[in-house]
Amino acid sequence: MSESLREIIFDANAVQTTYGRRRFLTSMAVACGSIALVPMIGRGAGITNMLQAQTSGETEPNLTDTDILNYALTLEYLEATYYLRADSGSPLPTGATIALIDPDGNGAPGTVTGLTGTFPSPSTITLSSFFRQVRDHEITHVLTLQGALGAAALARSAFKFTFPAAVYQSQLAFMQTAQALEDTGVTAYLGQVGNLDSTSILGTAGQIAGVEAEHAAAVRMALGLPVSPNNANFDSPATTTQVLAIAGGFITQKPTLPFPK
Repeated sequence: MSESLREIIFDANAVQTTYGRRRFLTSMAVACGSIALVPMIGRGAGITNMLQAQTSGETEPNLTDTDILNYALTLEYLEATYYLRADSGSPLPTGATIALIDPDGNGAPGTVTGLTGTFPSPSTITLSSFFRQVRDHEITHVLTLQGALGAAALARSAFKFTFPAAVYQSQLAFMQTAQALEDTGVTAYLGQVGNLDSTSILGTAGQIAGVEAEHAAAVRMALGLPVSPNNANFDSPATTTQVLAIAGGFITQKPTLPFPK
């Protein structure tokens, strides 16, 4: 293991809380030089300000359903890109292309060194097959949210995502990062479902959140961790500030004004 990789990997049991996930993903962002671009909550309401800047102590913005769906879409773009860069060598879900899901990733088939094991017995699914399924789930979530938003959807081409090479060179690094991203995605949905006005959108968000929770639990099992953080009976919702502080270090280009309201 290289010295730089050793510096950014730590015990998976430490990535059990919002703070732990933020610390871990921040260390990854530092490794790829993107930490200065972490997007946080800006002054005022709406997804526009959310993705532009933050001043410390900012309160949670008052988001519309469109804002919340674009917030979810941003996170799904991030997750879909992460997994697609690990494996883009097999057919994608209907309606998806590498150019649509990962336009800044050059479309090269991805690999994760050593990702050849299986889940603990009695399961027989391989890790590579599982993460390919997760890749397809995240891509389908992107397509679903794009369809719900229509012309108001933030374009994937407006973003650039950067992950350090180290996360794709070590099975442990890849899986720990996946765990942190999936846990963050679950708490992000929990933080916003109560703010949605449309019951149809709420139903879709609940379906996606359920699958994200299954991803998170499966990755935890593969890592030998409890299926819920700290074996808690209830998961904790996260604010947009917390979520974007955790995941935003990988967003090295954000949409610029103006974009759809």
